[in-house]
Amino acid sequence: MITRQLTQIMPGLPSYRNGNSDAVPLPQVMASYQITPNDQIFVNGTTGFAEPAGWPSYADFISVATGKQTRGHAQNLKPEYAISEELGYRHHGFVNVNIALFNYNFTNRQVSTTEVVGGTRVSSSINGGGQTSRGATIELGLKPWHHFSPYISGQYIHATIDNNLRASSGDYLRTKGKLAVNTPEFTASVGILYDNGSAFGGLLFNYVGSQYSTFMNDEKMPAYETLNMNFGYRFKSVGFLHRPQIQLNLVNLGLGNKGYLSSTYSVATNAHATTGVYGTAIAASAPTYNVAGGFAGIVSVSSGF
Repeated sequence: MITRQLTQIMPGLPSYRNGNSDAVPLPQVMASYQITPNDQIFVNGTTGFAEPAGWPSYADFISVATGKQTRGHAQNLKPEYAISEELGYRHHGFVNVNIALFNYNFTNRQVSTTEVVGGTRVSSSINGGGQTSRGATIELGLKPWHHFSPYISGQYIHATIDNNLRASSGDYLRTKGKLAVNTPEFTASVGILYDNGSAFGGLLFNYVGSQYSTFMNDEKMPAYETLNMNFGYRFKSVGFLHRPQIQLNLVNLGLGNKGYLSSTYSVATNAHATTGVYGTAIAASAPTYNVAGGFAGIVSVSSGF
């Protein structure tokens, strides 16, 4: 059970206290079968729920310049509820393997975003309606071999919106069947670690596929790759210093990623003007993005005591 209340002691607001309470049962079931000492299949069924993002959803905003209300608190807030099923296989040995198929069903999918109210950026949630997500993940890792440990993982997810979303005009956008925002279909990681007890290092490559930033799928953020490296050395204990070490982290090596878009800052309903289900003209609104930094080198020195 979650209860949230926000009290605003300011003149001119339509309500003194806003809030919401939800009590939701969260059943879950998990089962596994050991085929061999090193091989296992598993089935999981879980549920979960989430409230809209923090206090801004319950707040009324007033302009500092005019003293007039610029935005009212959200009405009829509903929590996100999710039902998840997962079927998979694990192998433990010299090579560790984890493969899983999953299916997630959401109602009142909460999409976190940021909006500007009275010149101030505030976090908020957009009710994305129903959503179905299906996909697969695979992870492969090698136990240390001559001090090296390679690793690879990948995920495919197909996430679709299950209904038409209501626009600010009161009409509905034709979003049913569109792909969900902020959900890249493909992600992958490849890495290798080295550690002989003194010298250590690692190299990690990440790929994040393109993802839509509007519910109408008329604007997307392009795919990007990152390559990071770290290496260092652990010294023998000296006095009260236990295994002091020095480490160099190299972030975003090459790949031409200077100033790339790393995530959506605020999603939008439609980047281009469109017509609603009932014929109402719906104006465009542009999404915004976070821009990642370029190359960086960071040296750190640490020790146990």
